[in-house]
Amino acid sequence: MDYRNVREQVTDRLREEVLLGKFETGEALREIPLAERFKVSRGPVRDALLQLSQEGLLESVPNKGVRVAKLWEGKLVPVMAKVRFDLECFAISELIKSTPEGFFDKINRNLRMFKMACEDKDMSAVVQLDLQFHRLLLRECGHVGLESVWLPLLGGMRLPYSRHGLLTESHQEHRQIADAIEKGDKKAAIAALKKNIVKPFDGK
Repeated sequence: MDYRNVREQVTDRLREEVLLGKFETGEALREIPLAERFKVSRGPVRDALLQLSQEGLLESVPNKGVRVAKLWEGKLVPVMAKVRFDLECFAISELIKSTPEGFFDKINRNLRMFKMACEDKDMSAVVQLDLQFHRLLLRECGHVGLESVWLPLLGGMRLPYSRHGLLTESHQEHRQIADAIEKGDKKAAIAALKKNIVKPFDGK
């Protein structure tokens, strides 16, 4: 396995664990213990910590290392959820205008795996596949760099996996988004997207 794949796997694992709340806010993350746990060298761990710091999930503190970042203040969370929603609405609009070859194969594969993860209540897989679905929208819409704007919005938004109710609802919403894109129904796609990423943060 090449270095890039190792780095990406470590980054994905750490991102999942932070989003699932497996670390306390402010908890220090050390390279050596993480490298030993993941059975990798310190290099991929160092790169993963840097990447997640850039995404806002972690923060680097001078002379103290890296720690889990604080959640955003309550009033800011729904605002940032709306910013994320607007970015994904744009991606959906672009995908409806021009869908790249192989897009629906990737989305449908993700949805099959996501459904199984939800049924098994495999939360690690749920997080990975949930993020993968939304990243596919951003990566495939034809605008390089959009994903890098989107990723930092996850930093203070760690509520859905503990508050979003039944996991099957999330899968159904993803299915509705994908079906609406395939049908060219922008209104339906955006309505399903709103239920999926805005409603969990609206406090209702």
